[in-house]
Amino acid sequence: MYKNLSKEIISMVGGKENVIKLLHCATRLRFTLKDESIAETEKLKKTEGILQVIQSGGQYQVVIGNHVEHVYDQIMKDLGISEESNEATDTKKKSFIGAILDIFISVMVPLIGVLSATGILKGVLALCLSVGWLTNDDGTYKLLYSLADSVMYFFPVMIGYTAAKKFNLNIFAGMALGGTLVYPNINGILSGQPLYSVFTGTIFESSVYTTLFGLPVLLMSYSSTIIPIIVACYSASKIEKYAKKITPQIISSFGVPFITLLIIVPFTFLVIGPFTVILSQAIGKIILATYNVSPTIVSALLGGLWIPMVVFGVHGAIVPIAFANYFSMGFDVILPMITGHSFAVAGIVLGIVLKTKNEKIKEIGIPAVISAFLVGVIEPALYGILLKSKKFLVIACALSAIGGGVIGFYNVRLYQISGQGIFAIPSFIKAGNTGAPLDLIIIVAVMAITFVVSTILGYVLYSDNQKNELTKM
Repeated sequence: MYKNLSKEIISMVGGKENVIKLLHCATRLRFTLKDESIAETEKLKKTEGILQVIQSGGQYQVVIGNHVEHVYDQIMKDLGISEESNEATDTKKKSFIGAILDIFISVMVPLIGVLSATGILKGVLALCLSVGWLTNDDGTYKLLYSLADSVMYFFPVMIGYTAAKKFNLNIFAGMALGGTLVYPNINGILSGQPLYSVFTGTIFESSVYTTLFGLPVLLMSYSSTIIPIIVACYSASKIEKYAKKITPQIISSFGVPFITLLIIVPFTFLVIGPFTVILSQAIGKIILATYNVSPTIVSALLGGLWIPMVVFGVHGAIVPIAFANYFSMGFDVILPMITGHSFAVAGIVLGIVLKTKNEKIKEIGIPAVISAFLVGVIEPALYGILLKSKKFLVIACALSAIGGGVIGFYNVRLYQISGQGIFAIPSFIKAGNTGAPLDLIIIVAVMAITFVVSTILGYVLYSDNQKNELTKM
């Protein structure tokens, strides 16, 4: 199945020689091509198994759907390139946003599955605590929470691995660097008494708990952080290249990582770590300040614009900001704003499926509803149904905007990184709270009402007798 599709895609993007690099996200193949003009875009759009083709942000995006990973694996095999050489051959100049998005996809996407799984578990455990099914002292809670929290606690180690692959750094050096940042002794030092303070009387006033080579270290907790380790791995990759040049071959196996880590670890604790953490916190505060001007309006705007952003493939630029926001402050206000969009899409398509007698629409629509409702992936519904009818696309955007406005009005926050669709529900349960969490109630209400209303509108407003693109299926 995937072999034929792989061959067709490779041929229509200009052949193997035109492919510089290939990545994938939840539903899209993201090609970097030498020359996009020679790709047979219109022919590719009409190929069975392909939902849409989008050219955005220096990438040639082929929308596949939920099974994109299988297609990606087959194409990589047919191209005859490995993950490592895939990264190494990417020399095409990108815009700043394109470069940031490329790093985010390479570093974060491999971890999103396990991050979502443990986030869901953490949310479920928090719910069990809030309703009294478990207590903090229960062995069941402690053991399951160690699983749920382990990914976040040791996140710099995992990012150290994926970032090292991205920047062509020794992957074990990247993991060692991440491990150093979360080593238990670091928190032990932070729990002691500070030696003195620096930048006293300014907004940058900080306590110094230890020194390195006599220099003050602005030590911080690096568990559940992302930017410090990414910047550190990038810097380490540059140091490693130099270390390889000066290290005799006979001792390079340990000499290169020795030199690399001996330089990068002090530099990270002295410069990279404090700077990136302060920068992350500043970005988070700016986002929160902007949001607080009018949470209802800001949330409604992003909720309403999210579906068009997905259409043009630029939504990925927002996600890294939301993740950085979450990792710096322990919660996020951006991702909650878009919660209603997948339920609006799923409901409208369900209404159409229930009303239509067109078997082709049913064939496309049923899997699309399941995808949008369960896991929040709207591309199959979007490209298969909604983009063929402006009326239903506008309705979906409007319902998503209304849901976003309600969420903003109640200042709903996301407390875990988990799945999308209905699997996002545990994300809105704050650990340690008791009683019914308001954030959870609002989110579930928005999901349910948006889905029901959109289903009714889809059913009432659709007719097989109307002249529209859907009836041509």
